Amino acid sequence: MRTWTALVAGCVAGLFSMAQGAGAVSLQSVGNFIEPVYMTSPPGDPRLFVVERGGRIQVVHDGTTSQFLDIHDRTTTVGDRGMLSMAFDPNYARTGLFYVFYTGTAAADGQEGLGHVDEFHVSSNPNLADAATRRPVLTISRPNAMADLNGGQLQFGRDGYLYISVGDADNRDATAQNLALLNGKLLRIDPHGATPGAYSIPPDNPFASSGSARHEIWASGLRNPWRFSFDAGTGDLTIGDVGAGSWEEIDLAPAPAIGRGANFGWPACEGFAGSCPGATPPVFAYPHSDPGGDAAHGCAIMGGYVYRGTQIPALAGRYLYADLCAGELRSIKLGIPFAGGDRAESAPGALSSPQSFGEDASCNLYVTNGSVVDKLVGPPSSAKPACPAKATKCKKKHKRKKHHAAASKKHKKHKKKNCHKKRHKKKKKRK
Repeated sequence: MRTWTALVAGCVAGLFSMAQGAGAVSLQSVGNFIEPVYMTSPPGDPRLFVVERGGRIQVVHDGTTSQFLDIHDRTTTVGDRGMLSMAFDPNYARTGLFYVFYTGTAAADGQEGLGHVDEFHVSSNPNLADAATRRPVLTISRPNAMADLNGGQLQFGRDGYLYISVGDADNRDATAQNLALLNGKLLRIDPHGATPGAYSIPPDNPFASSGSARHEIWASGLRNPWRFSFDAGTGDLTIGDVGAGSWEEIDLAPAPAIGRGANFGWPACEGFAGSCPGATPPVFAYPHSDPGGDAAHGCAIMGGYVYRGTQIPALAGRYLYADLCAGELRSIKLGIPFAGGDRAESAPGALSSPQSFGEDASCNLYVTNGSVVDKLVGPPSSAKPACPAKATKCKKKHKRKKHHAAASKKHKKHKKKNCHKKRHKKKKKRK
């Protein structure tokens, strides 16, 4: 039963007695962008893709930056809306498919701010998407006209399925606990399809056979899961759920279940406050008011990633996060039932209104710092990366629409050549 008592409050207070930061983190600028809100890379790819809230994606490659996709005419930026994230197909090197989350315009949808997950295909130029290949996958309704609490994170899990975070639309009493609505939830789908609106439900989704609940739902009871991530080392799911008036929280769902069917308690519970029997409690929460000392506080958590790179050995296995108002880089050691050792990794205000973290294919971490995207770096290290190598599988290709085939001819030819080389090597080894 999730009923918070003074005992739990005492445990939380204990977490505020933190170790001093490692002092090993430096910020290295990657470049300036227009309202950057997310950063990511395709599996095994050295490039960095930066999502700009206005509806554009930039790609950093070969010492330069160029525009990868522009759908600003379909995107509204009223309030917290905009293009909010992207995710590459796990087999991107073979398929050329990627997905974006954005909020739509009234002109396009008849209603301002509907959530969209759309599929696109790269063109014959690997640094340019083909906007004409747009295929709508999922449209998320809004129960009201509020412009905030959209969620908007896309991540593929180790299982190959696409996870989607959706905020409660600032409608606390009617969405997060209503399994007939997608708002205030974490969703899980197979986004692949050949026609507009086509996707499938994984058979092991917790409500896949329900007669009343939406089959896409993976977990519920969330307010604004603006950012979540999967630990590249363990597969654990971590959610930074933005609070309302008093608390910000970090939710941990260990592998292999990673929160299947979990209810994280909102709106009856926020952080460690409230009573919501049967709900999954957070592993860490911090207040909006300043408790003093080096304790975390702020107004809106920017959830990050468990560090699995080689740049900063002192952060190995620690979860990085920040707060929009405090502007301080922090880390914590996740665990069940409570996380511990929360500490500052920078001075307060070192980051200017941080909006998001990002992770590249080598598990390097990035953070937005105003209009700048910074890479987290440290002293040189020869440590072996804990970031697992994601080799591209060479297997039979799925059928694609005709306009995809022409656009990706060069992309496929390059991949076919690489796969042929791999198979040739394997044959030699068998001799």
